Formats: sequence, C-alpha cells, structure tokens
Amino acid sequence: MNCLSKIVVTPRVFLHALRIWYRESWRAFEQALSAASPQTLTKSDFSPIIEALCRRGVSPITINTYARAINAFLRWLHEDERCPKLVRIPRLKEPETVVRTFRLDDVQRLMQYRPSHWNQRRAQTMALLILDTGMRLKEVLSLRTADIDLDNMLITVRDGKGGKQRVVPISVELRKVLFKYMAAQASPSGLVFCSRDGIRLLQNNVRRDFKKVCAKLRISGVKGGFHVLRHTFALNYIRNGGDVFRLQRVLGHSTLDMTRRYVNLQTEDLQAVHEKLSLLSRRA
Repeated sequence: MNCLSKIVVTPRVFLHALRIWYRESWRAFEQALSAASPQTLTKSDFSPIIEALCRRGVSPITINTYARAINAFLRWLHEDERCPKLVRIPRLKEPETVVRTFRLDDVQRLMQYRPSHWNQRRAQTMALLILDTGMRLKEVLSLRTADIDLDNMLITVRDGKGGKQRVVPISVELRKVLFKYMAAQASPSGLVFCSRDGIRLLQNNVRRDFKKVCAKLRISGVKGGFHVLRHTFALNYIRNGGDVFRLQRVLGHSTLDMTRRYVNLQTEDLQAVHEKLSLLSRRA
C-alpha cells in the first residue's frame, strides 16, 4: 500500500504543507523581493528570476505554482496600501498534455465487475455514474435520492457554486445500475452515496476504494481516478457526434475554454475526421 494513503490530512498537517509551499515560493523569488522596496516593485523585477528558473530546468507548472503564492502576497501588499499598484507575476504557458483516458475494454470490465465488498460496489456505481454523465466527484457525493428521476432518466446536479444546478440525462443502462444500488442501500440521510449510517463520504476514501477496484480489474496507466472518468465522458461525447456547446452545459462549465481543455483528441481521432472532411478524398 502507498504510504501516502495512510496520511490523515488534519488542519495541522494542512497548515504545515501550506507553510512549506510559501517557503519554497519565497525562496524562488527572494532575490526580486529583497532587492526592491514594496513601493518600487514592478512586474519586470520578476522577469530575470523566471528566466533563471527556466534555464535551471524548472517546469512552467512549478513556476506558476510558486507565482500563485507570491501573487497572493503582492495582493496583500496592495490592499494594505504598502504598494501603490497591484503587481502580479505573469503566468507562463503550460504545456498541454493528452490525458490517458479509460479505454472501451476498461469500461466494459468495470461494467461487468461483480464486487464482493460494499465499498467497492459503491465505488463502481459512482464510476459508472461519472462515465455516463460527466459529473464531478464532489457533485456525486452531494447527490440525494430526490435528485434522481429514474422514470424520466434525469438527474438534477447541484454544483455548490452559488446554488447553481443543472439537469443531465442518463442512459437506460445507468438507470438499471442506480435502481439496483438504491434498492440495496437505504440511506437515512437522503444521500445516495454515504456510509451505512448516512454520513457523507470523504473524497480520499472513495478514491482509495476506486483504486482498489482498478487494481482488481488490472486497469493500469490511468492517473487521476474519478476525474479521468469525467475526461473519458467528455472525449467519448465528442467522438460520437456530440457538440462542444452541449458538452459545456452537461459538464457545468462557465466558459467554453474550460470545456476545450477536457477534450484533447488523439491523433487517430483527427485522422478519421480529416479523411471524412478532406476535399481530396471526395469523389465527383
């Protein structure tokens, strides 16, 4: 078992990790912060530091992580009137990587799996729900029985952001899965996915359960667990003719750019579409 899975994230542990992040971020930009007074700080003071970090081989993702901490400090300086204008370290462009999503045979094994433990059955049901609807894990954990309309095959999703909600459709197959699961799990709290006592589940615990399911099914090479299932849903939606505007609504994204990041089509997808649309491939 990974030793990281044994760590209990208490407030004390969280604050310790936060202090480490701020300390490393300060070290990265200490030269610029120490050389100038708050009144004379400008964005250009940080440019040589960023260039030096890049030459050392520090990735843009790491530099942006450091910059977020320092930008929070710079905002405080401005709001406390220690710095006349708000200075921000510019964000570097991060390389876009193609997320390895679940393959069709992975999904079939997940659907055919017959778990012997309740925790794994619950994790399996949650995974199939995300694969069919693209819901976020936190939305799944907030789902209540009253939100599920099996007759009309609709789910009301509450994202917790200012009371926003959306209605997403489900397939006949998922309706069968949810019907059997809900019939076997009588929740005293009304939550669809909870402990036997009706207590809301922690995300780390259900991620651990799903990791066990993937290990048992020998599904490997997929990093991210439940969130990659959301990517898998989005990619499959586009591959099978869905348009990005409807996908944006289903995923609950506020901007189209957020949706675009979820859909990194593979080279073979682009080749297949090009063959269909190419003018040279058309015959008179």
